[in-house]
Amino acid sequence: MAKRARVIIAGAGPVGLYTAHALAKANIDYVVLEQSPEIMRYRGAGIVILPQTCRLMHQIGLLERYEELATPVRNKINILQNGKQLCRYRLFDPMEEDFAYPCLGFSRGELIQVLYESLPERESRVKANARVVDIETHANGVRVHLADGSIEEGDIIIGADGVHSETRAIMNRLARESSNTEGLNDEYPMVAHFQSIFARCPIREGMEPGLFTETRGSGLVIQSSASEGFLYYSLVRRLPTPTTARRKYSDQELEEEAKSVAEIHVLPGMKFKDIWATTKRTDATLVHLEEGIIDKWHHGRIVLLGDAVHKMTNINGMGVNLGLQSAAVLVNQLYDILNSESGLSDETIEKAFHSYQTIQEPLSREMYKMGVELSRFVTWSTWTAWFFDRFIVPWMNLENQVKTQMTPVLRNSYVLDYVPFESRVGQVPWARTPKVQAQ
Repeated sequence: MAKRARVIIAGAGPVGLYTAHALAKANIDYVVLEQSPEIMRYRGAGIVILPQTCRLMHQIGLLERYEELATPVRNKINILQNGKQLCRYRLFDPMEEDFAYPCLGFSRGELIQVLYESLPERESRVKANARVVDIETHANGVRVHLADGSIEEGDIIIGADGVHSETRAIMNRLARESSNTEGLNDEYPMVAHFQSIFARCPIREGMEPGLFTETRGSGLVIQSSASEGFLYYSLVRRLPTPTTARRKYSDQELEEEAKSVAEIHVLPGMKFKDIWATTKRTDATLVHLEEGIIDKWHHGRIVLLGDAVHKMTNINGMGVNLGLQSAAVLVNQLYDILNSESGLSDETIEKAFHSYQTIQEPLSREMYKMGVELSRFVTWSTWTAWFFDRFIVPWMNLENQVKTQMTPVLRNSYVLDYVPFESRVGQVPWARTPKVQAQ
């Protein structure tokens, strides 16, 4: 390598921590800055990682641990608010048959826990209570100012700090101050059209591990997935008015929201009030669900990842899966320039960042569009959506439809080019493999 670069990552969520693993595998120095006081936060949000994400975790040696923790998600049922089942179909199993990796359901906290605890030198490389307040860029790198007055120096900074990304806000300000205003992002690019309760409760009789359930109806949707120990669920409700304002809901507002849907079924024969009664309030949160995708993903030596770039509701399940793919693509580009004769410079960094956006933007926009449309469809935002979902969808071959839509997405997914491993292979071959092959 021309020089051992130092990368600063803002955000210790799943995307930021996976990026740290990818950099470590590339022998690139890094530090992760997390504004929260603790890295591992065990709120109740559940998550499903798809086969392309399992493949990324296999490549960095973490899949076995996730398979021990998680429950494979296999089938899906759609029900009405009165508990009547509309349809049941194999949503997830066909993906595993095609690509040999499962769809795994567990908590967001467990996803973070494994990534963090397996990270080499994590005590010195991952810093909590480290809130970014300003970024200076210069000819040879960046100076990142933190709220406690300390400064971190590096060659570039990656903003993986979520939907309310401070890195994005600073990047936009620097872009406005420069002459490079092409494709400048809106000041408030993410808009909340929905709010959601994310929670979990202990598994009980009547909950089928591996079953994903969706309660559909006017103005709201409830999704739930049962593991061996917990039922993870989300209640998504359309807001009266879209907003860009940040909102922190009180405990009382959380209780009022839960009470308002008490009689709606989460599963056939099981109402929201039944699962809420056994939900620890420390395992529940009420938040806005923002949506948006920005045009400018990088400026100078600053680049953005994950929800800082493209934010969807949880309804299409692509948020973290897409963010991790983007991280692999970005670090591949960094690895290439650091192993080239030209090495690290403003020009090569711009080229790497531009290549990353060029590769990932088409899929990101496709998934974002799908998420927006699906969120409106399952909440019956129009008469047409209600009629189609209520009377046409139950008679469709949904398994085949999902395969048609998702097979190209999974097949063309990325891995780290420089980390050899023996990938699992199913009925559909992967389009991309590491450039360095396992011996």
